[in-house]
Amino acid sequence: MSLPAAIPAVHNPVSDQGDENGSEVAASNEVGRLRVLVCGSTVPSHLEDGSPRFVYDLAEALLKHADVSLLAPHLPGAERAGRLGNVPIERFRYFWPESWQRLTSSEGLGMRERFRASLLAKSQVPLFLWRESSAIRRIVKRDRIDVVNAHWLIPQGLAAARALKRLPSVQLVTHIHAGDVYLLRRLPFGRSIARSVVRRCTAVLASGSHVRDTLDDLLGFPSNALLQPMGVHTRQFARDMNAEGKHVPEAAQFPNGFLVTVGRLVEKKGTKYLIEAMPELLRSNPGLGLIVIGSGPEEASLREQISTLEIEHSVRLLGRLPHAEIVRYLHAARVAVVPSIIDSRGETEGMPTTVIEAMAAGTPVVGSRVDGIPDVIQHGKNGRLCEEKNPSDLAKQIRETLEETEDERQQKNKTLQIEKFDWAEVGRRYAEYLCTPQITKAEAKLQ
Repeated sequence: MSLPAAIPAVHNPVSDQGDENGSEVAASNEVGRLRVLVCGSTVPSHLEDGSPRFVYDLAEALLKHADVSLLAPHLPGAERAGRLGNVPIERFRYFWPESWQRLTSSEGLGMRERFRASLLAKSQVPLFLWRESSAIRRIVKRDRIDVVNAHWLIPQGLAAARALKRLPSVQLVTHIHAGDVYLLRRLPFGRSIARSVVRRCTAVLASGSHVRDTLDDLLGFPSNALLQPMGVHTRQFARDMNAEGKHVPEAAQFPNGFLVTVGRLVEKKGTKYLIEAMPELLRSNPGLGLIVIGSGPEEASLREQISTLEIEHSVRLLGRLPHAEIVRYLHAARVAVVPSIIDSRGETEGMPTTVIEAMAAGTPVVGSRVDGIPDVIQHGKNGRLCEEKNPSDLAKQIRETLEETEDERQQKNKTLQIEKFDWAEVGRRYAEYLCTPQITKAEAKLQ
């Protein structure tokens, strides 16, 4: 499908109706361009606060093809309205006083972790959904939005489906990332909620094949969700690699180089299995180090594990770092490790962006055979895969990666085809999904 330079807007009767109070709605976009509202609960307060920023990066990538704005829940210290980088953003408050808002955090914790940790957070869910739904409807009518792009089935997908219930001309494209499906699978009415959101969707996207399969199982029939991982800024990685980014302070502490793993310190990241693999790796690679970037509820237990294994001299937990710093560590590392698992709740993640980021940096990758990781890593061709929760196999795959020659690594780099994960290309494909009405078989079956 060829994509026009400016995607034509879909006819939207809301444009001629004014807002709920009958006042005139002013058009603020370039005539003829698609108007897109991107909704997500994980949006950083600023671009270098260390929080996951893929929702913002997608919105920015779409700017070339459409008029885009962001909607996100309010964070402490963040402006209610303004710009995040190049993208206009509004943040809705969902509890008063603001200091009592518990479902969102500027500390890098996901909404599910906040939900589980606090009774107050659980009590705020209905108000959160109501406030988000109201904000979506208000912005759709005010800005004459053509497409709402919701990230996660719940809460964004559910809030958007409610907001657009009486606005049938406005398209809804929902992107499933993993945690939303696993949460709905446990809720008493999870299947009904999932079906109601999918019924309203023009198209559904999934970050990995396992996420899509889990959604299909939840619905009870094929969703026909399109696979679309998030992207990376490949040019940024290449530019940094040719500049000063190869050196990090810890490099001198590890004469045999270091491994790096990036992500929130939660069970499904599998960090404890990587730490458990370190003693075996150190026997064959003395002087090897491990750098862990990220924060989360498992930090204390991981530090205790490191102490018990007596490998404090070989492991550094750095906490959250700005994205530019993460790029430097990925460049300097000998191997990037993504030891994700299916956790005790039966949950895993969609497609860890660290896999693609490491590939873009030219750093060898070892990842687990779970969810979207095998969608990208082809064992022995562009990286290595290990069995989840298996420190011995993980150590084996890392050791064999460390033993690869430079020629072998260069040959693997030629097979990466990393360009298809560049945000420019992801934005182009995503714009096609938003531009082209795609009534799925799942929706037809529900009607």
